[in-house]
Amino acid sequence: MIKIFIDFDGTITKQDVGDAMFEKFGGKQCLDFIKEYHRGLISAIECFQRECSACNGTDQHILNEFLDKQEIDSTFFDFQQFCIESKLEYFILSDGMDYYIERILEKNGISKMPYFTNHLELIPIDGTREMRFIPSFPYTDEVCDRCACCKRNHILTLCGNDDIIIYIGEGYSDRCTVRYADVVFAKDELLKYCQQENISYFEYRTFDDVRDRLKSMLMNKESKNINEFRKRRQAQLAARDVFIGG
Repeated sequence: MIKIFIDFDGTITKQDVGDAMFEKFGGKQCLDFIKEYHRGLISAIECFQRECSACNGTDQHILNEFLDKQEIDSTFFDFQQFCIESKLEYFILSDGMDYYIERILEKNGISKMPYFTNHLELIPIDGTREMRFIPSFPYTDEVCDRCACCKRNHILTLCGNDDIIIYIGEGYSDRCTVRYADVVFAKDELLKYCQQENISYFEYRTFDDVRDRLKSMLMNKESKNINEFRKRRQAQLAARDVFIGG
């Protein structure tokens, strides 16, 4: 079975909504927190905790207005329909926050799409419209702290040994994940990472590129011309190391 896993921020959306949200409501200091995280000085969870603390006192109405202006890649709608028609399972894996992911998906009429991410609760401050940001992290990994929501674990849990794992992403939180994927679609920072680490990938700019490539691969598979849907040896070895504790 073919299973598709899709990053959210900067992949489905046109910009990284989480980074933009924290910068707008938490200030420029949030950019410094992200830099520290990328340099390995703090964990992903600590980065989010600092960002959320910086955003305390945010007016929820203004926050929602900001989120409702966020745009998604317009080609994602056709891609989703292609997945449905082709009977391909697809999931969102995000190291962002469910508060804005759920709102953006609903605003764009994207329903019944399973996603896994971190949780953000907004608690009123003294009965005002100002909110306190309270994050929680239901999908952490006890060993790896690169992501607060461990995308790798979701992939390994949701997929069987014979499933073909397809990953679509663009950023820092996708680095670990692509090591366990059989087919990778990459752009921006993730593309550079795949080049540096010698991980095979297909470059894309929009979901039309992904759809067209997958459609061609499916046609080749049906005609038995070329079987491009096959397990990637390096991904199999990486998964094996996880299960045996290597």
